[in-house]
Amino acid sequence: MLNQQPERLHRELCSIDELAVAYAKAGRRWPLWRQRLVLVHGSGCSADSWRYQVDYLSRDFEVVAPDLPGHGGSEPVDNPSVERYAATVLGVLQRIGNRKAFLAGHSMGGAVALQIALTHPELLKGLILIASAAYLDKLAMTPDIFLWAAATVPHKFKGMFFSHVVTKDALAIAGADVRRCRYETVLGDFTACRHFDFRGRLKGLNLPTLILCGDEDHITPARYSKRLQQEIPGSTLMLVQKAGHMLPLESPDRVNTAIRDFIRKV
Repeated sequence: MLNQQPERLHRELCSIDELAVAYAKAGRRWPLWRQRLVLVHGSGCSADSWRYQVDYLSRDFEVVAPDLPGHGGSEPVDNPSVERYAATVLGVLQRIGNRKAFLAGHSMGGAVALQIALTHPELLKGLILIASAAYLDKLAMTPDIFLWAAATVPHKFKGMFFSHVVTKDALAIAGADVRRCRYETVLGDFTACRHFDFRGRLKGLNLPTLILCGDEDHITPARYSKRLQQEIPGSTLMLVQKAGHMLPLESPDRVNTAIRDFIRKV
């Protein structure tokens, strides 16, 4: 069980395609036979949205959590997209050493993880998709002004992204992350999320895959995760009770245990 809120993550900086990219790394003292886990955050967030996972899972694994371009400590890019974000994560993977990893993505980060799994499956041992989707049909039809309001107005943010039993700590971490994001970055994330579409492309994936979804998720409802399970051969779906879209912050104990057990079984 988690007794206190972990501190913000310490970052290292590297240059990828002349872009300054920040990433957190923990568990580095473990020998090379320890499993590597890479965590990709969602839109409007940063690596700090994984602070509970980095704190707990680095006890058993080497854990790496990059800031996507324009988020956290990483420089922004023009015309952000899931493909561009995936290229940055691939650059981080190469920077820290060519060793197969488990790749976890939350929300938009799940789309980034799927992009990497489809284009570079040889780099991965397994895939973990949290509150993710192959395609966001509801988002594609929602104007930016409504999405911006949901991300920035406190009572709308809480109602859209969390369950009815969310803690003050989870709200505070997520809110601080969004406030640190530039307006242009959040709008870029909206655009990136509108344009990814993996429907019909996932049946060829041959990676152990764990799918996690909150039963009170209003952004990526359970039907999205069920569709992922149907399309990805041999994947496992876990529905987390009394949890919303921000699973890594809202239900860290259950998310940590599910990821740890999944990696140990593969």
